[in-house]
Amino acid sequence: MSDKTFSRKLAEFAADTSFSSLPEAVVHQARRCLLDTVGVIIAGSAMADSAQAIQGFVKKCAPAGKASVIGTLLKTDSAHAALANGVAAHALELDDGSKYATYHPGASMIPAALALAEERGATVEDVLLAIALGYEVSLRIGTSVNPSHYLKGFHPTGTVGTFGTTVVSASLLGLNADELVSAIGIVGSLASGINQYEIDGSFVKHLHPGNAARNGMFAALLAQNGFTGPEEILEGRLGFAHCFSDTFNPSILEKDLGEKWEFQKIYFKPYCSCRYVHYAVEAVENILRGHPMTMDDIQSIRVLTHKNAKQGSDIPDYQTVLHARLSLQYGMGSMIVRGRAGLQEYTEESIKDERVKKIASLIEIEADPEIQKTYPEIRTTIVEITDTDGQFFASRVDYAKGDPLNPMSDEDLMDKFRDVTQTVLTAGRQKKVMDWIMDEGTLTNPVQELTDMLLW
Repeated sequence: MSDKTFSRKLAEFAADTSFSSLPEAVVHQARRCLLDTVGVIIAGSAMADSAQAIQGFVKKCAPAGKASVIGTLLKTDSAHAALANGVAAHALELDDGSKYATYHPGASMIPAALALAEERGATVEDVLLAIALGYEVSLRIGTSVNPSHYLKGFHPTGTVGTFGTTVVSASLLGLNADELVSAIGIVGSLASGINQYEIDGSFVKHLHPGNAARNGMFAALLAQNGFTGPEEILEGRLGFAHCFSDTFNPSILEKDLGEKWEFQKIYFKPYCSCRYVHYAVEAVENILRGHPMTMDDIQSIRVLTHKNAKQGSDIPDYQTVLHARLSLQYGMGSMIVRGRAGLQEYTEESIKDERVKKIASLIEIEADPEIQKTYPEIRTTIVEITDTDGQFFASRVDYAKGDPLNPMSDEDLMDKFRDVTQTVLTAGRQKKVMDWIMDEGTLTNPVQELTDMLLW
């Protein structure tokens, strides 16, 4: 049995893995994540008030530099660019995620990778390697401390995300294993983000991945300059797992590391809402497809789901657009009233719709003990609708669209990219960006070729 700490095992894995050793499927997944996240950053930058607020902050307070704030003409240092792009990536609830680690990795890691790569003149190959390593390490850390980490009130996109952005940054900066051990130790003390935003729908949720991106860079740079952090930051008596979780499972941190990639298990989002909402929306859609009905036909709606969805998305009295994106009631109500739950259904005007509020008031959500037994492998949501004639209709969704067992294809992701960027990019520029990211012939190209396409 090795006596190495977990942070050292993870650091050695990251420092010793080369691009040439990555499985082809892992490289392709990194391209998919890059395409998806760039699309949602573009959309968030253009459409989200929180993204525009952070852009204003960066313009006023950040120094000039080489890193792009996507969707603007602003160039700043890598830390502030990653902060702004991280906010934009998360602002519309369209970013990728992990049902096991219970967070959104792309929203912090890809902004960090793009900003550092642009600043340092890195290539596509450098970025794809950094993305693969950052996702893999942080997904394992997130899975090891969840589900209790989330249920205690932490937002893993902010907390767990910092470990991923540290590995991304370390990879692009060329840190050795010893330096990365210190960087992981440093960033463990910077991990932050709590879920109080679920109560009032405030912007701060969007800040968490941007802050994680910035903190990861900070930790890596500190370590590169000789600053140290505790080596037992994960498993130590006063470490991350002890302080942030009641259910630490350390085996996931090292089991089949480098052989089986957790990175392959992430999901992509077809809807601009909390992932928990997707299951309920799909269930409603299934029912309506077989039994068309209007809002006036509905007597009651019951939802059976898991504890995480009950805690984070049982929001009948949504107050803001963010609140509505988190709300099971709003997503289901929109699907019943309008037949849609896309970007246009999540605006200040849309969430005031009294018809949707009426449906929301009919929805009761329960955490079901039997469903909980299979969480997170199966995130079952069951929707039961009783109509005014007393007829009962039900639908069960175990794997929402985008799950690895119900995947979005490359073409699905490109369709999503076209959809979310259509108000900002011409069809020609959309194609140029998609082709560049997915083209295997761009490996040695500088990432700045991509970021130059994203300024306007």
